[in-house]
Amino acid sequence: MEMAFGNLKVKKVKCQMIKQIISKEEKEKKQRRNSMIIGIILIAIMIFSTAGYAFFGRENKNTNQIEYNKIKFYLLDDGWWHFSLNNEEYATAYNPKNVENISFFLTLNSYSYENKPLYFSYDSEREGMNEISRNIGKFAERIQYACMENCTEDYPIKDCKENIIIIKEANESLIKQEDNCVYIFSNDLRAEAAFIFRILGI
Repeated sequence: MEMAFGNLKVKKVKCQMIKQIISKEEKEKKQRRNSMIIGIILIAIMIFSTAGYAFFGRENKNTNQIEYNKIKFYLLDDGWWHFSLNNEEYATAYNPKNVENISFFLTLNSYSYENKPLYFSYDSEREGMNEISRNIGKFAERIQYACMENCTEDYPIKDCKENIIIIKEANESLIKQEDNCVYIFSNDLRAEAAFIFRILGI
């Protein structure tokens, strides 16, 4: 009887051990399954997030672009309208549609500035000068200040036989040309952008 009871106890212990092993394996399987499910969910979130960003990002970009004379202009996060022309990159504060109401007559073009010094009158408005230098200056041999008559600054004296740009702040936008001198009057950068587009032939 005692041996029978002893065997029974051994069997119970073995059963308990087997149950523990099975329970441990099931627990590990369950953990692996849960980890796999969480991984799949995270991957799905990442895929949908990327797809959503690409879609909405492209949609947002499309709302900030225009096409003008077969040239695409993109308004980027830096606040400038970027465009490419003849493998050169440009950036202006305004796009061509913004400056269509500015009337002027210019005979100059990009070849007028190519490999020649480009002068700005020493008292030109600096912000407009920077925009033109950044875009048109790439054609010039060099860019520097000049005086059109005697001035207190140590700059060369030049006349309209040279390429000179004079930028003045004014209440309305106006561009006029006298020989090689260009006078730009503006209270923002629209006139400068209009000048750039005209020189580039846009």
